[in-house]
Amino acid sequence: MRFTIGPFGVKDLFTLVNLMGGVAAVYFLFEGRPPAAGTSLLLGYLFGDALDGTVARLTRTSNRFGGEFDTATDHLVQAIIPAIIVFAVYARWGHKTVGFVLMSAIMVCATIRQALFSVARLGDPLMYCGLPRTVSGYASMALVLSHTIVSFDGPHYVVGAIVIAALAVMGLLPIPYMTHRGTRRMQTWVKVLVAAFLVTPVVSIFIAAGFTFDVLFVWMFGYATMAWIPLRKDERASFFARYREWAAEVSRA
Repeated sequence: MRFTIGPFGVKDLFTLVNLMGGVAAVYFLFEGRPPAAGTSLLLGYLFGDALDGTVARLTRTSNRFGGEFDTATDHLVQAIIPAIIVFAVYARWGHKTVGFVLMSAIMVCATIRQALFSVARLGDPLMYCGLPRTVSGYASMALVLSHTIVSFDGPHYVVGAIVIAALAVMGLLPIPYMTHRGTRRMQTWVKVLVAAFLVTPVVSIFIAAGFTFDVLFVWMFGYATMAWIPLRKDERASFFARYREWAAEVSRA
């Protein structure tokens, strides 16, 4: 049985939850409340984006509309709004120019990434190419909203700028990152880490809300720096071979 009304399926309700998390985040930004905006994005991701794929498979409601709806929503809530949150926090710190540069870097790199992989699909069944915008956007947002950055003994806005710029650029680099949709099962220890990532931010909201973004940043930064480790040597070699073919396809398109 398919649970659909026209092009809309049950899965799209979860995408809508993700989207409304972004809409609420924009509202909170207008209210001058960046932490509340970040929390809205995080809840939209955990109770919307993190579940829509599973729901689509269980209810058989995947279609082209749902794919486009999901892609458009993800670009908004994973790249555009996190970049604006970064700017808002830097403006509060008295560094609007730096904030504008970082906002531009996040948006530009994520949008270029979106265009590149729309022109030609890498098609690797096991790996992402470059740092996913979910990680770069949410890690950047989490860093500026965390206690970690403001408690840094030194010019914290400079450290933040370096980390955020690096995260943005990593989305365009040929770095293989293991996906959760791969053709082989993830190692048990990787599954444990994934489960912990999904659970600990939610728990922290209720028992240590002030450190939610510290927890989120640790997970996102850990993925950015170490998510290539579970890949075998032959898998990485296969990735780079396919990347060279993909790069040629993009150049010809």
